[in-house]
Amino acid sequence: MPEFRFGPPGWLPWLGPLLAAGIGAAVGEYGLGGGFWTVLIAALVGGFLPILGNALWRWRHQRKG
Repeated sequence: MPEFRFGPPGWLPWLGPLLAAGIGAAVGEYGLGGGFWTVLIAALVGGFLPILGNALWRWRHQRKG
């Protein structure tokens, strides 16, 4: 029986801007002092997480097969 394999969802990289806005707003409101640079760095890191997750998912599954 063939192994069932599927890729990451196609919308995963597009989640970045929404996640960046949410993380930036949360950091600005609740944590880490909320300065401009802190919020900007947190938003940039949060925005690139879905893209990085997508790339890691594809890389990991390409190595297996």
